[in-house]
Amino acid sequence: MKTKAMALALLLSLMGCTESNDETKNEVSKEMEKAGETTSEAYEDAKEGAADSWDETKDATSDAYEDGKKMASDAYEDGKEMASDAYEDGKDMASDAYDATAEKAGEFKDAAAKKAHEACVKMKEQMGGDVSECDD
Repeated sequence: MKTKAMALALLLSLMGCTESNDETKNEVSKEMEKAGETTSEAYEDAKEGAADSWDETKDATSDAYEDGKKMASDAYEDGKEMASDAYEDGKDMASDAYDATAEKAGEFKDAAAKKAHEACVKMKEQMGGDVSECDD
């Protein structure tokens, strides 16, 4: 556009120096006016395109931000749920282990009582004591 406008200006100045007719001057003036309008339209189109691109970029950025927030929130909720499940599983395992330990302790206590009873009976028999005293 710049080159065309410069060429037209040069042509116009040459025409002014050579005493050309008014009709030619008018045609060159019209061409220069068209070039100016085309330049103005191109500028406006570029300005609108830039504004549209900026709006699209803002919208895309905002959408990405909102999507990221939602993903982070969902991940947080999933993590919270997993932690709660793990805590409950741990409680159940601890309870089961406690029950199993208590059961084993009861078995050991019964076995120890039986051994103590057997030892008492054996000692009473060897020393001539009353075996019924071992039942207490």
